[in-house]
Amino acid sequence: MTVQQEHGKIGEYLALKWLSRQGYEIHALNWRGGHQEIDIIASDGRKWIFFEVKTKTFTNFLQPENSVNFDKRKNLIKAARKFLAKTNDDKQIRFDVISILLVPYGVQMTHFKDAFFPIQTTYVRRNSSRILRHYI
Repeated sequence: MTVQQEHGKIGEYLALKWLSRQGYEIHALNWRGGHQEIDIIASDGRKWIFFEVKTKTFTNFLQPENSVNFDKRKNLIKAARKFLAKTNDDKQIRFDVISILLVPYGVQMTHFKDAFFPIQTTYVRRNSSRILRHYI
């Protein structure tokens, strides 16, 4: 296991403990749906909440939450759809990001509720250029 992977596991553990103290019911850790993975799946009684946990030891001008780019969001949405297909539950869903910064004097944790929303994406060719369209 690399140092970066160890930091990621530490961050997931810290997030898990914090979420439990906040009253979330934890259902799965590192749930895999094919090639996609969801760090933490929890519920608050009304919603399924899919958490992506990002941990860094230094900012390097990029906060941990900024690492959840378009491709990562797309993979999280795919995994969530696979999870929901197995549960047959009609709860609403939410995608959250937990940003953890490991610093010499402690831990800085930020919880971003509704960090992004699932959308359908299509590509349309127009005049030899690719245009990205998002449909909510």
